[in-house]
Amino acid sequence: MSEVVIIGAGFIGMSFALAAHQQGFGVEVYDKAAAPVLPKAATSQVIAVNPVSAEFLAEIGVWGLIPDRFVAKYQRMSVFDGQGTGSISFTAEEGGLTCLGYIVDQVALRVAMSECAIVQGLEVKWTETADIDELQRDLLVAADGAHSATREKLGLKKVGYSYGQNATVCVAEFSPELSPELSPERDRQAYQWFSDSGPLALLPLNDRGKFAVVWSSSQDLVSISETAFILALEASTEGKLGGVQGVSLRHSFPLMQQQAWRYVTEGAVLLGDAAHAIHPLAGQGANLGFADASCLVTELSAARLEGRGIGDLGVLTRYEQKRKTESRLAALAMEGFHQTFTSDSSIVGLFRSRGLRLVNENKILKRLAISVASGQL
Repeated sequence: MSEVVIIGAGFIGMSFALAAHQQGFGVEVYDKAAAPVLPKAATSQVIAVNPVSAEFLAEIGVWGLIPDRFVAKYQRMSVFDGQGTGSISFTAEEGGLTCLGYIVDQVALRVAMSECAIVQGLEVKWTETADIDELQRDLLVAADGAHSATREKLGLKKVGYSYGQNATVCVAEFSPELSPELSPERDRQAYQWFSDSGPLALLPLNDRGKFAVVWSSSQDLVSISETAFILALEASTEGKLGGVQGVSLRHSFPLMQQQAWRYVTEGAVLLGDAAHAIHPLAGQGANLGFADASCLVTELSAARLEGRGIGDLGVLTRYEQKRKTESRLAALAMEGFHQTFTSDSSIVGLFRSRGLRLVNENKILKRLAISVASGQL
């Protein structure tokens, strides 16, 4: 019998599994998928990892195992109102930081976690579906994503809605020689445009001029021709990065906002997207999940020192109270951004552009924005 059984070996479930294992808890991990395989090159399957999350991943022995080519540090971020004249740009230096964050290939991260588990003697049962009614454990952790079957089996209700949009993702290569933004002298930076078709994020990869594209839109950006997509991408980026030399195969996934009413029940807890799924607008979903994992390990370790069972509802409720506040604030913020930047109202547009300029010109507000984006707040 294992003390902790985790359903889902994605990067959130595995980060918790490794942290709990290192704290001396007996851990068992199940995932119905096969073990991840390292891709040959960086893909569009990336996440934004803030410095706090990176420190957590380093503490559990994962960060140093990710090959350098799959991690891109960024020190600048620029946000443009594609429907107006407002913009904001900030740097790590302005926030007193060495970097704003990292763009990390999801699969490479999961491979590093799998390697770390092998080295540390943590067994992951790949391609196995666990029957939670038959598993002997003190605590069950559901880390099987936004469509968590484990959450449904536990009877933990959720509330949410669809945005009626899809996020289209791919890798795009721009022409560095045609843009001063991509010159070797400039720090690698992330970009975001709020256009008529929806928010467009360009996340830097390690090869200069290459970006992971995350384009949220109600339009079908997958079935249109590659030429039409490239022309739309060049128009939406306003020529700031030069011309697009090419794009990879495009994929899309539906966007939604979702929160579980309760994150815990006696002997069970929800982690990551199983508890909360937010709009990818600011790239904070993964960081919320890593914070969940870190917080839960802390609470379980405290329970052990107090002589309490790790499945005790009172112990788990402490985790819930801490994490529900942050995740709901993040959800509200993303909803506010979505409503503000997708509105076609001229009044809202004026407010939006002036608001961006105000933050850009105010050192205190800008430093606050940097703190939020980097996970320091």
